[in-house]
Amino acid sequence: MLNVGIIGLGGIARSHCEAIATLDDVRVLAVADLLEEPRQRYMRQYDIPRGYASHTELLQDDDVDAVAVVLGHQLHHRLTIDSLNAGKHVLVEKPMALSLEHCDAMIAAADANNRKLMVGLTQHFYPTSITAKSILDSGELGPVITAVCYMSKNWNHADRRPQYRSRFHGGGMLLANGVHVVDRLTWLMGSQAVSVSAAIGTHAHYQASDDSDVIFVRYKNGRAGVAVAVGFADGASDYSGQVICANGTLKFSHHYEEYVRVGKGDVWEDVPFTRPPAEFTDEWRAFAESIARDIEPPTHGPYARHIMEILFAAEQSAITGREVLLEGGTEWTHQTSGTPIHPDHGWV
Repeated sequence: MLNVGIIGLGGIARSHCEAIATLDDVRVLAVADLLEEPRQRYMRQYDIPRGYASHTELLQDDDVDAVAVVLGHQLHHRLTIDSLNAGKHVLVEKPMALSLEHCDAMIAAADANNRKLMVGLTQHFYPTSITAKSILDSGELGPVITAVCYMSKNWNHADRRPQYRSRFHGGGMLLANGVHVVDRLTWLMGSQAVSVSAAIGTHAHYQASDDSDVIFVRYKNGRAGVAVAVGFADGASDYSGQVICANGTLKFSHHYEEYVRVGKGDVWEDVPFTRPPAEFTDEWRAFAESIARDIEPPTHGPYARHIMEILFAAEQSAITGREVLLEGGTEWTHQTSGTPIHPDHGWV
């Protein structure tokens, strides 16, 4: 049994608790939050036996094997390192951290303590995404030529906490939601990025962060794709991914609309997929499996760092008006851990 502690009890913690409840070999043993009201509410609702007023107290609980860091973006770096140094495996929400230096420190802490570090890039674990990726991996549509991924949605400005409207604290559409779009695009393209060109701005709201992002990414396999992330004030949402291959086309979506479709002979056909019992079930199953089998988690630290590198390069490109070559753009990043990987779900 994997005993989990949840650090931070905002809205997304509910999705993690509901997913863990669907797994036989994982349970939430403890929660931590500065406020007593959410602690008591979560403990009652999800039958959680232990509650702590700080993450420091939770990390002193020797019965906790792993933690989920699911609070403000600006806290991911510190709390993840504290947890790894306390000997806990960590699943940290996206975005991984607010700088590459912070990402590197998190990866180093995981390595130094021989603990698993996984980042909550949920696009890898939705049933529509898994089905779409399996179709591409099967080769039935031939090689991927290009892809365009969208996440255009109502930003809900009035209901967002101040830190999520401030880039200084890691807020804005790019780091909150663009991270998902870039992750999905990179996963579909099946390669590491080499360079980025982007237009990023604040066009729909008055706030200290972006709400509109268009990102062109070149990949090391010679292909290129586009990620679009827009938080509008009013409109109809689009969460789709669209892939053009040599022998067919593919489009899919998980939110707002839910579908997987393959196009051949100028006809789109729906492809069935199986929904898990909760939205994050497959994500938690993969994390628990990586610990139990001592294998590399699917969305591990180095991969998540690469996604952050693309996002930060996009910001630099938008400011300078130039294409930005990534730090390791002309070379292939390689696995350094020497850890076995999951046979069905890795970097590509």
